[in-house]
Amino acid sequence: MYSDEQVGGWKRITNAVHAKRGYMFSQLWHTGRASHLDSTNGATPVSSSVNPEYWQDPTIKESTPHGWLQPSPHRALDIREIPGVVEDYRKAAERAKSAGFDGVELHAGNGYLPDQFLQDGINKRTDTYGVSIENRSRFLLQVVEALVSVWGGDRVAVRIAPSGTWNGVSDSNPIALFDYVAKQLNRFGLAYLHIIEPRIKGNVLIAEGQGHIATTRLRKVFTGGIITAGGFEPDTAEAAVREGDADLVAFGRHFVANPDLPERIRLGLPLNAYDRDTFYTFDARGYTDYPFYEQRSESLASTL
Repeated sequence: MYSDEQVGGWKRITNAVHAKRGYMFSQLWHTGRASHLDSTNGATPVSSSVNPEYWQDPTIKESTPHGWLQPSPHRALDIREIPGVVEDYRKAAERAKSAGFDGVELHAGNGYLPDQFLQDGINKRTDTYGVSIENRSRFLLQVVEALVSVWGGDRVAVRIAPSGTWNGVSDSNPIALFDYVAKQLNRFGLAYLHIIEPRIKGNVLIAEGQGHIATTRLRKVFTGGIITAGGFEPDTAEAAVREGDADLVAFGRHFVANPDLPERIRLGLPLNAYDRDTFYTFDARGYTDYPFYEQRSESLASTL
């Protein structure tokens, strides 16, 4: 959604979704420092602050058109640049509306740019966008205001990752931070708040047996609808909704591997296994080639 040329392509997709009586939000990303020059047409990645240890860490890799590479060195946004970045989000929201989406979701988790402002393990600013929780939340709330100015609150959503550690993020007091964020978001009348559980780091489950702790806590703070995500299986997803902690559950890994996931869950059918090696890559392999249950059954029958 960063160029007008993309609107026409997305319109074909949203038309197809609507023809099947579906709905589709555009998830708006700004990866900030979690990027590489190969993905930015040579522009230096930006962040709230400069953290050399991030691009120097050999274990951190970014998906680029040329494979998995260490992130490029980034720079801190000048305070005078921040209104322009907020305006970029507003323009993206307008393009999403022109493309026929039903709303927009701001991705403010997983160590992307809004998260780089929120969390004090990254944000070392001393101006009005740093130090205090209120200041570190300012960028996120300004972006939400811009999106709401285009769509209205009930067609805007926000995705957060309380206590998440993906892309090198951390905070000294994540409970206080995300309680504040959720409380501030109440004033917008959002479509929903999308919460990523901290038992997930990227696409890997790192806390086996840990429940949906972030969702349970923020349900007491956020007054609107909640989507929870991260490490759910069909039975634990059903429990989260039944217990009232979430209104909906989002699946990532299982939805990639099972194009008919809702039907499989409804009928209690076995799920396709997913292949992590094809996640976040640049071709169709591992995205559009997993079979529907009927196709898999037919393939098995033909071998008997």
